[in-house]
Amino acid sequence: MKLALLPGLDGTGLLFKPLLRALPPEIEPIVVTYPVDKPLGYDALLPIALTALPVDEPFVLLGESFGGPLALRVAALKPTGLRAVVLCASFVTGPYWFVPRMVAHIIPSAPFRLMPLISRIRSRIGGYDNSEVAQLSQQALRRVSPAVWARRVSELFAVDAREQLRSCHVPLLYLRGEKDFVVPARNLHRIQQLRPDIEVAYAPSPHLLLQSCPAEAAAALTAFIARHRLAAK
Repeated sequence: MKLALLPGLDGTGLLFKPLLRALPPEIEPIVVTYPVDKPLGYDALLPIALTALPVDEPFVLLGESFGGPLALRVAALKPTGLRAVVLCASFVTGPYWFVPRMVAHIIPSAPFRLMPLISRIRSRIGGYDNSEVAQLSQQALRRVSPAVWARRVSELFAVDAREQLRSCHVPLLYLRGEKDFVVPARNLHRIQQLRPDIEVAYAPSPHLLLQSCPAEAAAALTAFIARHRLAAK
C-alpha cells in the first residue's frame, strides 16, 4: 500500500524522516513537497498535491497539521485509488477559536524571520531540544521564505474544510498527540461532531507526533490499513 504524505506548514517533507524509518516494508511512502519560495495558498497547492499522487494504484493520504485541509480537498475530488484519509494533529477550520478569520488578511511576513528562534524555543519547551526532531525543524525552517510562512499561516486562519470532511467517502483516521498544545483538542472534537465515524489513535507526544512517536504512528497506520483491508482492495 502506498502512503502519500502531505506535510505541515514548512512543506519541505524533511520532518517525515523519523516516520519513514518506522514504516513497515508493506507501506511505501510518497512524500509530497510544497514550493519553499512561492507564497501559495490551498487553492494553488491542490494541483501540486494531485500531481504527486499515484496513478491507478491504491493509496492512503495523510495530511499533517496544515496538510490536513489539503488532504480533504484532494479527497473531495475522489482521485482514483484513494482508499483512506489520515489527519494528523490537524483541523478543518482555524485552529484557534479566539483568532477571527479577518486576521488572515493582515499577517505580515517580517515576524517570520524569527521562525528559527521560535523553533528552538518550542523544541526546548516540547522536550526534544538537541534531538533529531529539533535539527530537522531547523533545517526545514531555514529553507522556507518568510513570505511563504506568512501566506500559509494566513491560510490556516481562514480555512474551512468542513464540507470536504462531511463528504469524504473513504475511511478516516485522526492521529492526536496527548500533549499537543499547538492544535488544541477542540479541533478533534469539532471533527468528531461532523464525522462521528472517524477513528482516533493517540500517542504520548506534543504537536510533532510523527516525529516524536514515529513507532506509535506507524503502528496506528498499519493497524488502520489492516482493519479496513485497504491493501487488499
